[in-house]
Amino acid sequence: MNTFKAIHKEYLRPSRTIETVLVSNQKLSQVFFVYNYEGNYFRVFKNHLDLILFFQDKVESDFEFGTEEALDYYLENLNITN
Repeated sequence: MNTFKAIHKEYLRPSRTIETVLVSNQKLSQVFFVYNYEGNYFRVFKNHLDLILFFQDKVESDFEFGTEEALDYYLENLNITN
């Protein structure tokens, strides 16, 4: 099981944020970017470029979740790679 920790939060508006999240297990760690839209849905990006392209309407997010619990479950169980 992974652990995860928000290492930075940027407020775009009071109800919209981008969190930089460090996901770690015993051997590896990886950074993800989570766009939180009013607490109603969460989009996960594996790199900063995809996050920027999403806001330019050029790519979709890697993963999307409708609840914070679903996002947490995903981050706890995802396979971390180098």
